[in-house]
Amino acid sequence: MHHTIKTALVSLASLAILPAAATAHTVKAPFPGTITATTYYPSGGYHGAIDVSSGRCNYWGAETAVVGSVSWNVTINTTGVVCNGNGYENANMATHTWADGWKFTQKHFIKTADSYDRTCDRCQVGNEGGTGQATGPHAHLMQDKLGTKDTSWYSGYTTQGEAVTRSETLGVLD
Repeated sequence: MHHTIKTALVSLASLAILPAAATAHTVKAPFPGTITATTYYPSGGYHGAIDVSSGRCNYWGAETAVVGSVSWNVTINTTGVVCNGNGYENANMATHTWADGWKFTQKHFIKTADSYDRTCDRCQVGNEGGTGQATGPHAHLMQDKLGTKDTSWYSGYTTQGEAVTRSETLGVLD
C-alpha cells in the first residue's frame, strides 16, 4: 500500500512539472554581434536587460529573439534610418505579452517591410538600429511586468563582451 501511494504522489508531482516546461521559450540572438550590456551598463548603472550590437547600423535582418510561435505587437514610432537615438519615446519595438502579464520587448530596430504585427517564430522585424534612447545601433531585449524588470531569464546564459551568433542561446523565459 505504501508503495502505491508513493508511486501515485510521484506521478502527480511529475504532472505538476509539465506545464512549466511546456511554457519555456528560448531566446536567441537577433543577429550576430556582441553583448554590450546586461543587468548593468558598462558604466555601472542598472540596465536590467540584454543589449546585442553588431556595430553596423541598418544591418540586415533583426529577427525576433524568442523561439516558438508567439504573437508580436510591432510598434513603429519612427520610419527613418536612426542609428544613434532620436528621443526616449521614439523606439521602434516588438512586444509579446504572456498570459501572466509579463512582457518581452525587443527595441531599437529600423522599420522595414517586415515591421508589422504577426505571430511568428524568429521572424524578421526590421534592421539593426538605434531608435529611441540609444547611443548606437543595437537590439535591447527585456522582460518586465508593471515596470519590474526580470533579469533571471538570462542569468547564467550570457555575459557582457561575449560574441554571439544568431543560433546562440541568450536565455530562457519560463
